[in-house]
Amino acid sequence: MKIFIIATLLCVISFGCQSQNNKDIVASVLSKNIAGRKFYYNLSDNKKYLNKAIITYLGSVQTNTEKYHILIGTRIWGSNKHTTGVIFLYDNKKKFFGKYILGGMDDLPIKLDNNDLIFNNANKDECDHHLITRIDFSTIPKNIFIKCKGDLAIFMS
Repeated sequence: MKIFIIATLLCVISFGCQSQNNKDIVASVLSKNIAGRKFYYNLSDNKKYLNKAIITYLGSVQTNTEKYHILIGTRIWGSNKHTTGVIFLYDNKKKFFGKYILGGMDDLPIKLDNNDLIFNNANKDECDHHLITRIDFSTIPKNIFIKCKGDLAIFMS
């Protein structure tokens, strides 16, 4: 059985691809400039609906032409506590550049090492738990492929 995760860079330099509320939250975390610290936000407007966000600034990468800041975000929502994982990119002026939408929070990178985003499969039952994926951000990739088993990747769009 092949399982693929591919995340594609969305909304590159386009208007309106993030809600103002999300932009404010991510910009707030980015302005603190504290790599590795998780910031928690309750976005729920009533007690019956769960809507929380966890945003973490991972650090910055340097391409041939520009510096980019990378943040990861998890949104936990609904009565079943669904999760959505997102990687946010901001340019050197801390303006929104784009995002990769992944599956759940277990699909997010665990750290930034130099210009490489590091992913593992520790919480994925269907994947090899020892497998590590490194994505080089020396150039901003259009897609992210996260390895699951051997050369196989997990697919997310």
